[in-house]
Amino acid sequence: MKRSALPLALLVLLVVPGVESSRSVQAAAKPSQDQEQALVQAHKNWSKQTYNQRLELMQRSQRCVDAAQSIRALKDCRKRHKQARKSLRQDRRAYLNEVRNDVGLPARQMRKRRKQQV
Repeated sequence: MKRSALPLALLVLLVVPGVESSRSVQAAAKPSQDQEQALVQAHKNWSKQTYNQRLELMQRSQRCVDAAQSIRALKDCRKRHKQARKSLRQDRRAYLNEVRNDVGLPARQMRKRRKQQV
């Protein structure tokens, strides 16, 4: 029993200091009240500015699904819709990163998504 506790204790010593340093980095990057307000306003502006674009995207997807005559066509509709949403997400991130940069905050990076297991 003592033999297995030693590697665990060493692992904890190695991991815990890294956790504390990452927390301090996050605390240092916490936005001020003015920065937070600017980000909220940017989110509102983006939502309002892209409303018609998002609505058209959903309507286009609906028309594609309605016109689909096979499973393959439905998959193609889903694929096109997914790509359009991804493009819109990338545009949104670029816009918000520009605002973050303007107010003195670091830009956020795209997170890699795990592939879903089917």
